[in-house]
Amino acid sequence: MVLKDSLKTIIKQIPIRFTSNQKYDAQTKRIMNIVLEKHSSFVDVGCHKGEVMSKAMKIAYTGKHFAYEPIPSIFKGLNLKYGKSCSIKNMAIGNSTGRTSFNHVTSNPAYSGIRKRSYPKTEQISEIEIPIDTLDNQLLNEERIDLIKIDVEGGEFDVFKGAVQILRKFHPVVVFEHGLGAADFYDTKPEEMYEFLENNNYCLYTLHGFIENLEYLSKENFINLFKTNKEYYFLAKFKA
Repeated sequence: MVLKDSLKTIIKQIPIRFTSNQKYDAQTKRIMNIVLEKHSSFVDVGCHKGEVMSKAMKIAYTGKHFAYEPIPSIFKGLNLKYGKSCSIKNMAIGNSTGRTSFNHVTSNPAYSGIRKRSYPKTEQISEIEIPIDTLDNQLLNEERIDLIKIDVEGGEFDVFKGAVQILRKFHPVVVFEHGLGAADFYDTKPEEMYEFLENNNYCLYTLHGFIENLEYLSKENFINLFKTNKEYYFLAKFKA
């Protein structure tokens, strides 16, 4: 009985990561430790509650950082918490400039996005209108951009297409979501994503592959991982 109680105590103290999202969060933080230095600049597209931004500011504590969050209520909280330490804007990022309709899933904000996805009937959705801009318009005049995280529930390819000049000027490492159930609602095919990045002199990795310094993904491997839903977070790195 004493042994069983002791084991229970030990188990409670072990940080077990049960979900894929938790795995990807942990891998993203390891990548930040590899890529970022104290003067680095980090961009968070789809900042949500700011967990990743918080980590970036601790590592790159003298750097300049930028966050974009489209949901007004979440933006307000972010601005109160981080507004004095980084630039936070209440807008969507994509491949156009102006205003756009946005599906705010009030019952589960992490599923919100410009395009409607397949939601459970229990989800509550409110359509709002918000500003939208490109990363090229927002950040091209900055001195450096070192790492970008893109998590916009399927619209990641549009963010890339609006950041071509950023990619060519700064060559940032980019961690991004690209998976079934999200990207396909934006009519984005994995071969299009791969070819776009390859044409801009980028190679693709799984997060694990980058951390372990493995070979970058072939086009066939990338497509297979997408179609089998084995991975839905990837990393793009400029070919030096």
